[in-house]
Amino acid sequence: MREPKLAEALRRSPDVTVERRFDPRLGVALRVGLALTATGIASAGLGRRALSGSGADVPLAVAFGCFVVVLMLATLQRPPRASVWIALALTAGVYVATARALAETPFAMAAFFAVAALATWRTAPHLRAFTVAAFALWTPALDLFASPDVAVLPAPVLIAAMFALGYTVLVLVDPSRVHPSDRLRRLGFGIVAIAVMAALFDRHLAVGSSGLAPDDVFGILIAFGLPLLAYARWRAPLRDAIATGLVLTTFALVGLACIVAVPYHADAVAALHRSAELFVSGQDPYAVFDLPEALARFHMDPQLATHLDDGTVLHTYNYPALSFLVVAPFVALGLGDVRWVFLAEVLILGLVATSRLRLAWRPMALATIVGNAIVLRQQILAGIDPTWALLVVASWLALRRSWLSPILLGLACAARQTAWFVAPFYVAFVWQRWGSREAVRRAAVAGAVTLVVNLPFALLAPQRFIEGVSAPLLGPLEPDGVGLIRFGLAGIGPLLARGVYGALALVVFAALLVVFARWRRAVTSAPLVWPFVPLYFAWRSLQNYFVLGTLFALIADAELAPEVPPPITS
Repeated sequence: MREPKLAEALRRSPDVTVERRFDPRLGVALRVGLALTATGIASAGLGRRALSGSGADVPLAVAFGCFVVVLMLATLQRPPRASVWIALALTAGVYVATARALAETPFAMAAFFAVAALATWRTAPHLRAFTVAAFALWTPALDLFASPDVAVLPAPVLIAAMFALGYTVLVLVDPSRVHPSDRLRRLGFGIVAIAVMAALFDRHLAVGSSGLAPDDVFGILIAFGLPLLAYARWRAPLRDAIATGLVLTTFALVGLACIVAVPYHADAVAALHRSAELFVSGQDPYAVFDLPEALARFHMDPQLATHLDDGTVLHTYNYPALSFLVVAPFVALGLGDVRWVFLAEVLILGLVATSRLRLAWRPMALATIVGNAIVLRQQILAGIDPTWALLVVASWLALRRSWLSPILLGLACAARQTAWFVAPFYVAFVWQRWGSREAVRRAAVAGAVTLVVNLPFALLAPQRFIEGVSAPLLGPLEPDGVGLIRFGLAGIGPLLARGVYGALALVVFAALLVVFARWRRAVTSAPLVWPFVPLYFAWRSLQNYFVLGTLFALIADAELAPEVPPPITS
């Protein structure tokens, strides 16, 4: 179909408000496919670690390096044509290396990706990135080809997972003249079905179950039901609402299984919960908090405490005040596990984020959440507070509102230091879009909100507040993470001084900010994605720093959003 005819067909589509701007030659499909592929790479790296029973190691750092590379490609307005094959090669490398380490032979996994390469070649060029994404997200491949002695998924779930992948690939390689909007809808439902099966695989790695658990049943329903729903001649909003409801319900059941079966096992959630308890009792958490005492309060191993680089245990509370203020009301009501709040926030994030995308892209955005092992393992299992991410997304989606948007950004910065890295890119974006005065005003508003939330605690215990909140960025914490530091810790190359890693991360951050300011039209989702890339080079590069990078890539891509009305100034 020639391009003018394609455009005319899209205008006449039943989903005209959804599909009218879908033009494969503009790189939209390539960017989305690359973001989905990055999600799969990170999940595969974490799946390998779970299967091997190891902690953070060099293979995981390599996987996250591949994740960063593919995610960076996804932020370019026009990614190079070779991006699809680069992404496929990196994905295959992560999976085949896992099979080589865990299985008797990597040949089965290599054959699997030979099929992936053939399917990619047989797919229409503008859709090839989705073929790579489908295979990358299909982490049950680790069950089939990298853990031959241990069956992770129950047989019915594995069969359903195989059907979801097979259906999606058939949609992609189908040579018939299918209307673009129909193919994109069927493809999106297939991708999100694969993501659900990946979530089930990761849940079974963390929490086993005898027989079929409720999330397994829902997963099977999704694997077979979404393809049928994709062909139903129902109104697009109703079809989307049913699909979204099924996917988020299944993910809620996955999270429920994890929270019920696994107690607190990370010092971050214990610290946050204990600080909320102290606040509810009328005490200043920064003045009286002690990390070893918090671990003892929740009957946790003292060795789970974060250490300083001299080997001593950290004692201060390390996050801004909104982190515990959000959960304090629930703790006051007697909630014994604050991870329920975080699960609810992730589900809300899924609803908020997808509701602001055009219908055709909503399943893809959901896939970056439910198929993302970092989300399940960090924000739900480990209890790493996702409040900052929800507020950052809300701030971006409210960008046209000159007061609400910076207030939400200020609240995000008041919740966790990770949001601080977004602020310079946010200000640069506003500067370019609406001028210097508006940028300075919004920066002042965001800063004032952050200050107002934290100032009472800073005044009550200034030294402890500064020591605690600055520790993740400037404090002498032990080196750790899934980034460049992991190679030095493993003896692959030198372990440099903390200041060297900090300077390297700062240089990368400044360079990316300059590139964005100078060539903004050459990139799309850089304001929400690039702020976290330099953290790969930092002294501490924890995996939760990158948790929603792939969702951010879709949220900040203007071509995935509905038509944007003029700015609202009130």
